[in-house]
Amino acid sequence: MTTNTKAIEIELLVLEAQSGNPKALPHLVSHYHPTLIRRAHALTQNHDAASDISQETWLGIARNIRKLRDPARFHAWATSILANHARDWIKAQIQQRENAASHRQAPNANTQETTNAHELRKAILTLEPKLRDIVILIHMDRCTIEQASAALVIPVGTAKSRLRKAKSILREQLDPERT
Repeated sequence: MTTNTKAIEIELLVLEAQSGNPKALPHLVSHYHPTLIRRAHALTQNHDAASDISQETWLGIARNIRKLRDPARFHAWATSILANHARDWIKAQIQQRENAASHRQAPNANTQETTNAHELRKAILTLEPKLRDIVILIHMDRCTIEQASAALVIPVGTAKSRLRKAKSILREQLDPERT
């Protein structure tokens, strides 16, 4: 089946699912699920998370498919739903790591390094969400710029630009004399 034929078939299944055909969504899942699994795995690098994220994505698709105005945009729409779930998973992983790290620190550890890390975390939290998300994905979760841009559903160039802007703001906040 050519790419064009598959795209048309997906559009028809979307239209049928929107009109209430109970057989359309399972067919849509059988056609499109491998694509979502691959995408989720690329974002998370975790097989179990990819499976969970794909399932959550299908639940979101099933609940909201009637809201999709243009069936030709199904791929972009489904990918953005998946990316949102992947971003949530990544943020949860970051939070778990931070919690684990804070439990490992000695309660009275007042070293300069601990203070600097705490100040940096506080400064990151003051960034606007679109800048904060890129910093967290790149520097805390160690995503590549490509993975981060995919998770945020933005072009790589936009991700790079946001990262540069965030670093500039953080530099100003943390070392105003240097700028």
